[in-house]
Amino acid sequence: MPLKAQQLILSGEIIFERKENIHKGFTEENSWTEARKKATPKYKVDLFSLQFNAKQSLYKMHVEDEHPSFMWNKMANANSVLQAFEDRLYEAEKTIYEKSYRVKDSLPQYQWKLENEFRTIAGHSCRKASTIILDSIYIMAFYTDEIPVSGGPESFSGLPGMILGIVVPRINTTYFATKVSSQLIPENTFSLPKSKSKITNYKDFYSELSKALKDWGDYASQVIWRSHL
Repeated sequence: MPLKAQQLILSGEIIFERKENIHKGFTEENSWTEARKKATPKYKVDLFSLQFNAKQSLYKMHVEDEHPSFMWNKMANANSVLQAFEDRLYEAEKTIYEKSYRVKDSLPQYQWKLENEFRTIAGHSCRKASTIILDSIYIMAFYTDEIPVSGGPESFSGLPGMILGIVVPRINTTYFATKVSSQLIPENTFSLPKSKSKITNYKDFYSELSKALKDWGDYASQVIWRSHL
């Protein structure tokens, strides 16, 4: 039996490191931004877990970077996302500053382009794919067919294997798996906690968010991009 066939994982847990270059977000050069850079670490690093089997996955915060300088950065930074692959359903808990939403809809449909670039992530051979979201946001993904489950971090899915890496240059953010373990995940794991969040779908969520941010100028786009992931 080929070695690759022996390595197939159909159920387990993946730890993702989400790393954001905070300093690149300070686009203006002035005394205020220089002071902010000195007071703020260059990177914000959070850890998320993705538990999965062949039918579904649950993505949630594992360890949050709680540096005091990051308290202002609460734009959907701790999403919990449930994906049901067979039923093509998506459910996510998102908090945008002080307001929480429970978004329920069908799984997003990404138009992936497979590319002939490969790299090893968390010990697994991965192939690069790319897509565009929100008309202009370029996304790079790296997936492995050693985990034949069409899932990934946040809302990303739809490739012929598990996504172990995501790069979003527009918001200076990367998601890369640091650990992959094969294990049986109990079926009762795959649910989001009950909440009093506003229940909505994708279309209404972004419509409400756009209206609420209409006076925020260019910064509104940053919030919408981050909330989409």
